[in-house]
Amino acid sequence: MKVVLGGIELKTFEKPDEIPLGGQQTLAINRFPGGDVSIQNMGPQYRPITWTGIFIGPDAYDRMIRIGNMRTAGKQIIFETEKYSLPVVISEFSPDHKTNTRIPFSITLERVISQKGSGSSQKNDPIAKAVQAVAKSKSSPAQNKQPAGKEKYTIQKGDTLSGIAQRKKKKWEDIYNSNKKVLVNGPHKLTPGWVIYV
Repeated sequence: MKVVLGGIELKTFEKPDEIPLGGQQTLAINRFPGGDVSIQNMGPQYRPITWTGIFIGPDAYDRMIRIGNMRTAGKQIIFETEKYSLPVVISEFSPDHKTNTRIPFSITLERVISQKGSGSSQKNDPIAKAVQAVAKSKSSPAQNKQPAGKEKYTIQKGDTLSGIAQRKKKKWEDIYNSNKKVLVNGPHKLTPGWVIYV
């Protein structure tokens, strides 16, 4: 298999025996009162490409220096085979200089999806934005103004509209119709902490 890293074609003992591909999805999972779950897909994360090898030959030291300089620069380079080409950054390169003609090493590459630099504030972080948006959309709806002659009641865990109506000696349909702005999920799904008037 042909392997080229940053324009340097790796020799037999420098190449990885296998290349880890695939990865996972970055998910922002938010759980809300009442059992609602919001899952925001933030995009893929890829497994790091890591392997060990040996620089061998009269140019071993020079090749070590060239790849070491790529790591020091911290810039995006291309990792390519006959089948694919991937933008990567060298996150770790650890050579052991035994002789000038035989240098074992280990290396780790991180896939680059979008390089926007470091140090950006949280307000520009896409995950933080998504979490804030979901929290805002799932927050409690605006409460009704207290109608004359109505009693304020805070919904508790395990409450049902029929149970509240029975305790308050009211019809559950009347309670629901008076509190539709709050009971946005219908009469059978009450969220603890919400305030209604009965």
